[in-house]
Amino acid sequence: MPSVAREIRERVFVRERKWRPEFDGWDELGHATHLLAFDGGQAVGTCRFYTDPDHADSQPGRYVIARLAVLPDERGRRIGSALLSEAERRIALAGGTLAAVHAEDDRYAFYERRGYQLTDDIYEGGRHGWLIKRLL
Repeated sequence: MPSVAREIRERVFVRERKWRPEFDGWDELGHATHLLAFDGGQAVGTCRFYTDPDHADSQPGRYVIARLAVLPDERGRRIGSALLSEAERRIALAGGTLAAVHAEDDRYAFYERRGYQLTDDIYEGGRHGWLIKRLL
C-alpha cells in the first residue's frame, strides 16, 4: 500500500472515525489494488478493491471496494465518487460483475445515490451493512 494511502486512512479512519485496527492483511503487497486521487500533486483520497473470497462460489465476479477515504478539507468535491467510479471501471475490466461495499449507516446514502442497494447482511442494529451494485 502506498504510504500516502496509509496516511489518508490513518487520518480519516483512526483519528476521525476512531476505528481500530484500521490496517489488515488486504493491505499487504499483492492482496488488493489501491487507488489514489490527487489534486495539485497532493494525494487527497484513496480506496482499495479485491476479489471477494467469501462469496467466490455463491457470487462469482464479486469484488469488495473498501476503505474509501477522502481528506476532510477535500470533501464535497466528488472525489469519493470519482474513486468509486474508477474502482468499478477497473473491476469490470477485470471481469467483475458485482461490487460490494461495507459501510456504516451514516454512509449508506452516499453509496445508494451511486446505485448500490443495502442487502439483508446488516448487523449491530443496522449500524453496519453490506451494499451491492451490479456492474454492466
